[in-house]
Amino acid sequence: MPKRRNVHGGRQFYLIEGEGLTSAIVKIKSRGNRALLASAGTAPNEFAKYFETPPVEPDPERETKFCRMFPGLPPLQPSDEALIELGRAMLEADSPPEGDTEIPAGMTYLGQFIDHDITLDLTEGLPTSVLDPTAIENGRTPGLDLDSVYGAGPGEGSNSAAYEDDGLHLTLGQTTGRDIFGVDEAFPNDLPRKPADDPECPRAAIIGDGRNDENLAVAQTHLAFLKFHNRIVDEGNHSFEDARRVARQHYQSIVLHDFLPRLVDPAVADDVATNGRKFFMPDGLAAGMRPCMPVEFSVAAYRLGHSMIRNEYEWNRVFSSTGPGSIATLGLVFEFSEVSTHRGIFTEPTVPSDWIIRWNSFHDFTGIGSISNHPQFNVVRRIDTVLAQKLDDLPEFKDLPPEQDFMKSLAARNLLRGKYLGLPSGQDVARAMGATPLTASEIREGEHASIIDEHRFGDATPLWYYILKEAEVQQDGQRLGEVGSRILLETFHALVEGSQDSILREENWGPTLASVDADRFTFADLLMFVDDINPIGD
Repeated sequence: MPKRRNVHGGRQFYLIEGEGLTSAIVKIKSRGNRALLASAGTAPNEFAKYFETPPVEPDPERETKFCRMFPGLPPLQPSDEALIELGRAMLEADSPPEGDTEIPAGMTYLGQFIDHDITLDLTEGLPTSVLDPTAIENGRTPGLDLDSVYGAGPGEGSNSAAYEDDGLHLTLGQTTGRDIFGVDEAFPNDLPRKPADDPECPRAAIIGDGRNDENLAVAQTHLAFLKFHNRIVDEGNHSFEDARRVARQHYQSIVLHDFLPRLVDPAVADDVATNGRKFFMPDGLAAGMRPCMPVEFSVAAYRLGHSMIRNEYEWNRVFSSTGPGSIATLGLVFEFSEVSTHRGIFTEPTVPSDWIIRWNSFHDFTGIGSISNHPQFNVVRRIDTVLAQKLDDLPEFKDLPPEQDFMKSLAARNLLRGKYLGLPSGQDVARAMGATPLTASEIREGEHASIIDEHRFGDATPLWYYILKEAEVQQDGQRLGEVGSRILLETFHALVEGSQDSILREENWGPTLASVDADRFTFADLLMFVDDINPIGD
């Protein structure tokens, strides 16, 4: 695979972990002879500074690492060319495949928000070979602690602008009204941003994790959490620490009791709830102990969200199939990211008011107050081995030379990361779990049969592809299959257990904020509590 290396302003950038829908690029420097990712790349020189993840101060007391859930399994090491060919073939045809799920589309971007809250690769070292996950420093606490929202907390330093002067409230940004579609009022519905004339990063979001501005859907999700914290402060007259604890615990309930149940096999969920974890930290976590971040989760199973992304969304009354602004394409949703502000159509100083999300088109409000799901309700695509067309043509890689064209393909990069992080085959993981692996004929079923046969992927399948195919075969794409479900459930269970304010360590924890169900709190409950469902109306 071609190796790309560039220097911008005396700094070197390498593509290492690449969480999220596109790819996080983090600054790394040489440190000894660590064996790291061989085929890393960098952003094109003229855009490198825009892709840098904001620096995070290492905290020795909270430092965590990546690890392997199945360290005894051999890595699958096919050729780069075979993985690129398979990844490029995962693009959907001109006509979208029939069938969707019942999962609300907002769960795709809540999932991305969660990802950015638990993983940030801070590794320093020169990539030379297959990566040892234990050498990667994770800049996020994998404990569902809302690090991406709170950062280091209020106070002096680079994080201070994310907080109001009172040290209690998180800063919000104002949208920009415009006449084009008649939404000329400003709303407190954007992330706080640097000025449009900032010499280094105009319009950059001032938040705990800049990756949460890479597309408008995850940015609006992050904004919901900013408003959630502020409403907790206002409603309960809380100190900052108390408000943060309340927010963290209700967030954990969202993940365990709303997000996960929509994605996993109920039988596996029942087994984990009844019998505990079997493969990831099965003996539990001592008080104060942090879980590591298994690469089987971060580089394979949790990338299920890439299959869930739609090519277009019914966004609000303006940008919909019936609105004056036409339907919101995935490309337009990405135009509002901090990266795209430097070369996209976004020219206003902040996000335009007519692009504020209509939440009851993205999350399920069934039974919640007087709110109904909007008739133009978005659901996620089937979880399978076919990805939306835009994900093979990501905008930040559009100016690459022909020999690096594969970098535009999210699927190809996912498969290559799996190889260079030494992931085992899906069949080996299934056998290690005591599950029956998919057969070669099940793996090759569909449009990729010739590639599967040519590269012998039917008997030894890249783990990410295997998990998507398993969902397709075992669950008709409606949720994950056995292997994918267990990796997600066991990892998230450990992450919640390892949180500073874990609801699993608090006997009989239940929501203290208003919720439809006395035993759980959902993201729709959060939005109802914030009272910001559809600011620009219908």
